[in-house]
Amino acid sequence: MDTHWIDQHGKQWKVPTIRGRLKMRIPCHAALRAFIFWRDQYTCQHCGSQNMLVPDHMISRRNGGTHHPDNLQTLCDSCNARKAGLVDRKRPQRGGDDVSLY
Repeated sequence: MDTHWIDQHGKQWKVPTIRGRLKMRIPCHAALRAFIFWRDQYTCQHCGSQNMLVPDHMISRRNGGTHHPDNLQTLCDSCNARKAGLVDRKRPQRGGDDVSLY
């Protein structure tokens, strides 16, 4: 996976390698969050809401996901909370079939 990404203004940034949550006081983390919202048109990618948006890892950090923009999406707080209780999409069900997030 790429170690850098380019924002909506053409500026190149290093993909954060921090283990925990992104820290918005760090410029590259704040830029990544702003880019994800901009790319997704400030809209929840599940329900279409434009309220209470958060960046979400499609493949969780726990399961090897990165902070790269390709692994991030915009969700509203409600959809993000609902997703948190579901099986990560990288983890197959016992029968071997992938689990849908919703």
